[in-house]
Amino acid sequence: MGLLLGLVLVAGCGDRTTEPSGMREPTGQPRPVVLEPGQLVWAQRSTIHVGEKTYDVSPQLVQSMSWTPYGLYLRLTKDPDNGPFHESFFDGTTLEPVRDVYAFDRVITSPSGRLAAWVERNGPKRPAGRVAQAVVVDTATGERVYENADGMGGEKGDDLADRYEELSPGVIDLTDERLVWRNAEGSGAIVTSDLTTGESTTSEHGPRLEPTTGYDFWSPDGRYRVDARTTGKLRVRHRQVDFGHRFQTQGGWLDDHTMLVLAQDRFPMSFDSTVPDTIPGYLLACDLDAATCKQLLEVKGAREVVFPGVDAEY
Repeated sequence: MGLLLGLVLVAGCGDRTTEPSGMREPTGQPRPVVLEPGQLVWAQRSTIHVGEKTYDVSPQLVQSMSWTPYGLYLRLTKDPDNGPFHESFFDGTTLEPVRDVYAFDRVITSPSGRLAAWVERNGPKRPAGRVAQAVVVDTATGERVYENADGMGGEKGDDLADRYEELSPGVIDLTDERLVWRNAEGSGAIVTSDLTTGESTTSEHGPRLEPTTGYDFWSPDGRYRVDARTTGKLRVRHRQVDFGHRFQTQGGWLDDHTMLVLAQDRFPMSFDSTVPDTIPGYLLACDLDAATCKQLLEVKGAREVVFPGVDAEY
């Protein structure tokens, strides 16, 4: 998050076997659009809320979500403490498994929802076995349009299980033009892949990013920076918002300057995850231009609320 641009070196340290190429054009039939930008989308345990509609994915519990116009990528489990965890794509009707997402990675989507990315464990075959690779998917069709396994090892004698345990690869940031990800080479280099040309560069720190969620993030229009490094507190730089409640957690963005916030008056730091939460929470739409918030609804069990694209546990 907020990474600074470091010394850039051309990627490909002995394990590239083909010339780089950009994203392929998808050829499949597009899925129907089921979600609109700015819709209120959230989940609680097995229930997904989209505007006034609700969807039940029980007995699975939703751990995280990523938004696309065609549905949601869901990380699901029956046991949030011990797993196993698995990824599925949900279009409002069916759950379609997303195969082979690396256990220590996650699915992310671009801000437009046009693309999704993750690291898969069983990529191309090399002398030491199949190596991991970063993949990008066109969400309209579900087709893969880009793969990159540079810096993922696989030379003869390479212990891939040990390599990936020590240097866990993963995706970091995705736009419609660029993927930032971590490979499993050296101390884990940051790779920036141009999805138009296929060219990649590596560096120690990667490019400077302006994420829209996390511990230190920006509004989509780039005008507001929010500090969330103190648990349960959101601090908007230069123009603090009165949230009306003691504790706040970000839930994404409703437009380029309206932040979705989960506010609470009680915020326990320890809890029994096997017992359903009963602490009330308040979903707020906070206009950073006006520095004001409007309550959208009240929820019971704030700790169990999940928002698309936000890696947070309440």
